[in-house]
Amino acid sequence: MAYIDYIPIVLPSILIVFSSIAVLYLDNGTKRGYLSAVGLTLAVLVFSFLILISFYALGYYNYSLFSQTLYISSFGYFISISALLATIITIYGGITHLETLRTRASFLSLAMLADLGVIYLSFAYNVVTILASWGIASAATYVIALIRKDYSSTIAGVKYLVMGLLSSSFMVFGFAFYILGTGTLSLDAPIKYQTLILLGVVILSIAFLFKIGAFPFQAWLPDVYSMSDRVSTAFVSSVGKIVGIAPLLDVIYYLKPTGELALEVFVVFAVVTIMSLVFGNIVAFSRQDFASMLAYSSITQVGFMLIAITMLPYNPSVATSGLMIYLLAYSIAQAGLFIALSHIEKVSGTSYIEGFRGMSSSDKALAFSVTVLLLSLLGIPPILGFWAKLFVLEASFSQPWLTVIGFLNSAVSAGYYIPPIREIFREGEFKKVNSTERDATIIASVLSIALGIVAPLIAGVII
Repeated sequence: MAYIDYIPIVLPSILIVFSSIAVLYLDNGTKRGYLSAVGLTLAVLVFSFLILISFYALGYYNYSLFSQTLYISSFGYFISISALLATIITIYGGITHLETLRTRASFLSLAMLADLGVIYLSFAYNVVTILASWGIASAATYVIALIRKDYSSTIAGVKYLVMGLLSSSFMVFGFAFYILGTGTLSLDAPIKYQTLILLGVVILSIAFLFKIGAFPFQAWLPDVYSMSDRVSTAFVSSVGKIVGIAPLLDVIYYLKPTGELALEVFVVFAVVTIMSLVFGNIVAFSRQDFASMLAYSSITQVGFMLIAITMLPYNPSVATSGLMIYLLAYSIAQAGLFIALSHIEKVSGTSYIEGFRGMSSSDKALAFSVTVLLLSLLGIPPILGFWAKLFVLEASFSQPWLTVIGFLNSAVSAGYYIPPIREIFREGEFKKVNSTERDATIIASVLSIALGIVAPLIAGVII
């Protein structure tokens, strides 16, 4: 194994670890110190992003590292890239907002550590790697949810923490059965006891479904999305989802279930998928608060991600590529919309969709960007979200009833994604105010369009 093979993992790790410590010292309470810390954070995240893109383009994947505890896979690159892009959008958009927080340096440090955990979760090839990476990424997201330290953020953050601890307990319990069923810590090992493996997969699924907020494990999600700081929520709603999806994909993908076990895995996830799609749509309809609508609609979005997980035993290549595109589209749109909401609240004074009125006449760039991001979540071509849903549903073509359910729920979601767009084009008193939050929203929308144009090529590369 050549030394260069280690660079995609080792170099970002070194940069992120040392930078996460450095920002705590750079931010000495002055504006100059704070901007230096932000500059270092963004530079490290962008550089890590470029390293991953470059080494993937050069063909450095499909090999194991560190005694087979990590496996450099194509989907691992894309999961890591999605997390880094969402973090860059969040931190750039939150530059002005975070400056008002006493814990701003902690936010920057924790965001980088969460991304480090996601990178290792993405390439995990061993149970111990998942446990260690999960601990880093999860702990960081729990603290980020509490970062504002006011009453509402504390309540939301504590609920998130309690559910997170419960999720972690299930994960450890599930891996105990998994290890007994395979006789090894490796994720890519022959199955010895199918019953133990099935039990382990079900318990592990509960753990990871708690983390991503799938039905019926979504109790914490509305409070965290509605009551936490908006910039914190932008991070938790995008990168936090990836923390749960990455290990779930690792376990099912490397398990390679066949026969009766494949059917049992399919049934478990199909049930959760349908419940998440339907529940998220029903509840999101009644929400006028934009943050609350995004919270419940994210349950439906998770349902679409789970269609790909459901189809992994039968169509792994298309399901994996579809899930990668979906994570990319969702993380960009979700981070961009919560950053946009942070800006809109400051301008209009409310998080209800009525606060969007007048945006189209006073701030056309922001109106266009918010519209694009909402349409991306809805799945309108040629935006990235369209291709995400198309590829995920394509993976389910061998089960037409699941494809139809997914298509119908996607159409129904227009009922709550269109009203905010309608409000944007109504007359109102919205005023144009320049901010980094506004700029980040525009960047997120441009990325959604640009990546949407090349999405078919990206999906072909992943397969």
